[in-house]
Amino acid sequence: MTDTSSFQDRIAGTNIDQRSLLSTDYFNHFNEVVMMLGMVADMPEILDEIDGWDFKTYREHFMESGLGFAPLAIECYEAASPELRERFEKIATQMSMLIVETRTKLRTALEQGEIDKFKDMAQLHSMELQGMIDDGAAVVHGYTAAMDQAKVDAMFS
Repeated sequence: MTDTSSFQDRIAGTNIDQRSLLSTDYFNHFNEVVMMLGMVADMPEILDEIDGWDFKTYREHFMESGLGFAPLAIECYEAASPELRERFEKIATQMSMLIVETRTKLRTALEQGEIDKFKDMAQLHSMELQGMIDDGAAVVHGYTAAMDQAKVDAMFS
């Protein structure tokens, strides 16, 4: 377990979780795409903006964010437990891969005039990405399936 005590005073008042030393603000980068996917069914021209989206690492996101606590977020990220960072990065990578795959499939459906497929796919992938953002937030805040199962087990003991 990472010793977070040296960061506690410094992260007070930020969106950095005191236990994990990670910040859900990183997922704002992905929220943009989720929002656009929700709108693209009615505004297909937004697909051009989705095509222009580029993956950013945690460090890149915060370096470009303009947030006052960005340098601290990067420092905390480096100090976070390797296991948490690995789970966090795995989710971010999966999200990025899904976005790339989705925009390719959406472009193909649109070019082939398959509007119903286009709309359904945009909605489905928007919801799937939102679920992945929720999974990432759970990692940030220290929730795991094992912890959830332990709570359920405790209720029935």
